[in-house]
Amino acid sequence: MATSSLTALLDTDVLIDILRQHPAALTWLQTNATIPVVIHGVVAMEILAGSRNKQELQRNQAFLAQFTIIWPTPAEFEAAYAILAQYYLSTSIGVPDCLIVATALTYNWRLYTFNLKHYRHITGLDVQIPYQR
Repeated sequence: MATSSLTALLDTDVLIDILRQHPAALTWLQTNATIPVVIHGVVAMEILAGSRNKQELQRNQAFLAQFTIIWPTPAEFEAAYAILAQYYLSTSIGVPDCLIVATALTYNWRLYTFNLKHYRHITGLDVQIPYQR
């Protein structure tokens, strides 16, 4: 597994833009085609949970199949617990976001998201907005 900040970990909001073929998202993805892109298992499950019927579920599964999905390790669950304990009261960060952060920190990956409210205060996290909406 790559352990470089040159790897892009996409949050749900960015992935939804790509799924919906938002022009800025597609341009950003194409412009960064040489950077490895990974999807957290929590994000993949959030995409599936947004399916309204069997056809959307199948379409979303096919969409997700083009990405590498990363699943948290037991150590990342422990790190997510510590992140939740440290940041929940000040940021209202949720459990899924803590798991995503723990994985990003473990592998030193850059997290691309529009949800800076929960992420910008986390020490050591490389987080960026990928494009203008």
